[in-house]
Amino acid sequence: DAMKKSGFEIIDERDLAEDDYGAGNGGKPWMLPLLPSWNPFTQRFQFNWLGRMLTTSMLWCLETCFLAPKGTSKTQIMLQKGGMGCADGGKTKIFTPMYLMVGRVPLNKSVPSAVGGQ
Repeated sequence: DAMKKSGFEIIDERDLAEDDYGAGNGGKPWMLPLLPSWNPFTQRFQFNWLGRMLTTSMLWCLETCFLAPKGTSKTQIMLQKGGMGCADGGKTKIFTPMYLMVGRVPLNKSVPSAVGGQ
């Protein structure tokens, strides 16, 4: 709607997450790397309660020993919350990172002349 209101002609719009490789066609959902897993050999382990606790504690220990910059564990907590929020939004289909809108100025619309009359 915003593109139409601003004078653009919409050529294509779709959620690329639902295209050929998307979950709607038998593929894996885009938010899979952000969903919790109990496999400790994947990065998804950090999104379950035990993985969050272990990661936060390990980073706090590294901060205390001055092996990681101060604030690393707080940054990790913030980033995990953001990732979990994106995953929840993807599961409920209220968020997608891959929505494509292609538009153009209508062909019959006049283009204003250059500044200074040139």
